[in-house]
Amino acid sequence: MAQLNRSRESSILLLGDSLVATSQAQINTPDVIMGAVGRSRIADVLAIASRVKSNGLWDKVGGIVVGVGINDAEWREGDDLQSRTIYFRSVLDAIIRASLDIPLAILTITEPDRVGVHVDRFSRDLIERQNHEIRAVASRAIVFDMDAKFRASMAKAGLETSVGFSDGVHISEIGYRHWRPLLVECIEAVRAKSQQRANV
Repeated sequence: MAQLNRSRESSILLLGDSLVATSQAQINTPDVIMGAVGRSRIADVLAIASRVKSNGLWDKVGGIVVGVGINDAEWREGDDLQSRTIYFRSVLDAIIRASLDIPLAILTITEPDRVGVHVDRFSRDLIERQNHEIRAVASRAIVFDMDAKFRASMAKAGLETSVGFSDGVHISEIGYRHWRPLLVECIEAVRAKSQQRANV
């Protein structure tokens, strides 16, 4: 919030969980502000957007990139996947409605690898459902299919997808060589759309 308050020009906010927070995609890009925090869930993203608005800083936001969802799929939250999917959809819709006046990009959730120390904490079925909900809003926001693009980038380099993870869920150093440029690509798409709106 403080960084956004100090910003003299409109900035692009990166919101989400540890995958975004660890990406360092904001390095050498003064108009990009890292607001992602490890363990964040989709409701946390909505709360940040609301806080930015309530602090009168929304006019400094030129666009938002959201990468979140994996922590919403932990088994410990219960096995009623239909209700949890409906909840995810409702918060996703609220984020979109809160951001109608600026470019908004939403990353699909990078699905966990087949094995890894943290893999069993998450419902793969729920993640697939959440990704379906994200892809379904393509007419209302920029949907960036990070999951598909990441796997395609690893395959193009001749690498097994598992090499891209450190524990089956978090991205490894090798994985970030592919994941980070894709996030930057998404940021550039938001920046281009933001500049296009400013010139209208």
